[in-house]
Amino acid sequence: MKTGHIAKGKNTVRRKRNDNVLCVIRWAIAMNCADLKNLKVKHGVFGVGVITDTSDNYLIVKFATKESKFVYPDAFEKFITADNEEVQAELIKEIKNKKLAAEAQRQAAEEAQKTKEKLYAAERQAIPIKRNRRNIEDGFGSDYNVKHLARQPILTYQQVEEQFGIKIAGFGRGINRTQSTVVLISSVDKKKTGFVYHDHWTFDGDYMYSGEGKTGDQQMTLGNKAIVDAKRDGKIIHLFVKFSPQEYYYQGVFSLEDYTYEDDKDESGNVRKEYKFRLRRQNSDG
Repeated sequence: MKTGHIAKGKNTVRRKRNDNVLCVIRWAIAMNCADLKNLKVKHGVFGVGVITDTSDNYLIVKFATKESKFVYPDAFEKFITADNEEVQAELIKEIKNKKLAAEAQRQAAEEAQKTKEKLYAAERQAIPIKRNRRNIEDGFGSDYNVKHLARQPILTYQQVEEQFGIKIAGFGRGINRTQSTVVLISSVDKKKTGFVYHDHWTFDGDYMYSGEGKTGDQQMTLGNKAIVDAKRDGKIIHLFVKFSPQEYYYQGVFSLEDYTYEDDKDESGNVRKEYKFRLRRQNSDG
């Protein structure tokens, strides 16, 4: 009984020691190998060694016959392995996670560059339609705050479809989703004749965009959910205000600040619950 108890105690101590080592390794990986010193490693040619010094990108390992410098973390995949199998597995796991994160960052940067190029192309192809600013403002009530409306570039619906990879349906207004963007097209009722959607600028320049769904309570699905999840999904929100099939005023890149779920009238004039998304224009230089 005593022997078994002692053996059990040793195993417990050994497990605790291994757990402590793994905790140190996890922390070290997160801190760019700041504390991998004294970790025992194995090399195919030089045998067993000990890490004696570290930097953000390098490890110094002392073997029986020499001292060698290795690139971190690549060395743990190609040249050396931790003497403890659990530690090695943890290192490889964390290294793979770092590579996945780096790849995701690269893809995000690539998508951002593609979007920037699309916007540049859109500006170059914009139709040089000249509108009288006073006429535009006269077409809206004061509560629309039309002063915040960007007047250029102006695209046709064909150009919007081509440049942003979407298919505009119906009369144009809607939430269009792609793998990397959420393209919002707003259409407003200048005559106040009971238009189902209630889009407008706020006094301080945010854009209030009504959720999709013409009758009954709107649901947090499809396009509405795409707006809410855009930041989490790494998608860019673009906004157009449509005046006609040949006049889509591009307003820029926006982010969702917040949203409400409140009473408003639907297509049939009945009161229903409607999502109101508050969108904020992003600095084009940011």
